[in-house]
Amino acid sequence: MEPLEPVEMTSLTEQVADQVRRYTYGRIRNLMVEETRGKVVVSGEVRTWHSKQLALQAALELLSGDRFRERITVVGPGYSSR
Repeated sequence: MEPLEPVEMTSLTEQVADQVRRYTYGRIRNLMVEETRGKVVVSGEVRTWHSKQLALQAALELLSGDRFRERITVVGPGYSSR
């Protein structure tokens, strides 16, 4: 029987950050993913509402809605708060 190769474990916050970067094609600036009191907070800046939606989808694929908080700001041209 061959010995098992060591498996590199990454934290949940690292997994979320990596997935958000992939889904947004790196279009999120100042990305921070922190875990506080059992909640994972994703923050950063994007230029479009579409990029924000991609980031939210990426995070929610790994987290349940009650564990997730977002602080992603849309700062692009033509920005208007909805």
